[in-house]
Amino acid sequence: MFAGLLNKGFRGSLVLLITVFLVSFVINYLSPLGLEEDHYPNLFYNYFAEKIGSKLAINALNFIFIGFGVLLVSLISVNQEIVDKQNYFPVFLYMLVCIAGVSPTQITSQIFTNVFVLFAIYKLLDTYRVDNPLKQIFDAAFWLSVSAFITISSIISFPLFFVILLILRPFNWREWMIALVGFIIPVFIYESMAYLSNFNQWYLFDATRLYFRFMKSPSFSEYYLPLFISLVFLLIISFLYSMVTGFGNTVKKQRTKSILIWFIFFSTFGFFSGGANSSNIILIYSLPLSFFIGDFLFNLKQLKITNTILAILIFCVVVVFLGQFQLI
Repeated sequence: MFAGLLNKGFRGSLVLLITVFLVSFVINYLSPLGLEEDHYPNLFYNYFAEKIGSKLAINALNFIFIGFGVLLVSLISVNQEIVDKQNYFPVFLYMLVCIAGVSPTQITSQIFTNVFVLFAIYKLLDTYRVDNPLKQIFDAAFWLSVSAFITISSIISFPLFFVILLILRPFNWREWMIALVGFIIPVFIYESMAYLSNFNQWYLFDATRLYFRFMKSPSFSEYYLPLFISLVFLLIISFLYSMVTGFGNTVKKQRTKSILIWFIFFSTFGFFSGGANSSNIILIYSLPLSFFIGDFLFNLKQLKITNTILAILIFCVVVVFLGQFQLI
């Protein structure tokens, strides 16, 4: 049933996406507890989160940013022609993973980070075969740099930015200089304000050092294990499928799949960083997971198999909800 709708593009998928989104919001709002908490040294995020005590406001902000992320995944999928225009599996899978990873009692920092990273990737993909892409490059670098002051985990996307630039475009010193300016300006603005107010200078550098200093194996909640195992298994199958059939029928699709592979590589640092847990990890990998697995599911000829896989993933999300209600 779900597979048939997600194979029909925007119009076919819209009702399903809205229904799942709204039902999940209500369930999350009614959940009495969160299974995990954020422990990253996020300066602005922690300050902002402490000011919001309303559970309705917390869940509203979390789901608003999930909505922004879903919109950006849709724009990347369709506008950038990364997958077939009728394929809304990546959009649905991204939303499903974010719903599972979001906390009902705490603003989830990685949801915020994902939106900035997705926006930067969208802007960079927009530079492909464009004669004068300086504005897109600056915008992507600027907002990615801003995101590091909100959630430090986005720091792992900084080197990815320049890898994407190398994959999509031939080296051009002006483009790289504009990118560096885009990264530097938010840092300069913050450090100037911190110096004048005598408040937490060199935050970005200290937080980055702490982020990478305590590398360790992540902690896993038993409630997230079924979802995590299912996603890893499907990612491996999807990657092998892409290796056999090819990364796409256009150069842009092939280069984007290469970008997603690099995304997985750099996300490994987030996997082992101090403070990482089950929900953070699946949210960090949500973008490459949604595209690789979504493309694989769209190309499966047997709808029964596709629906079975989707039913398993939805059941895994239900397990997380049941854990939040302490029913299992």
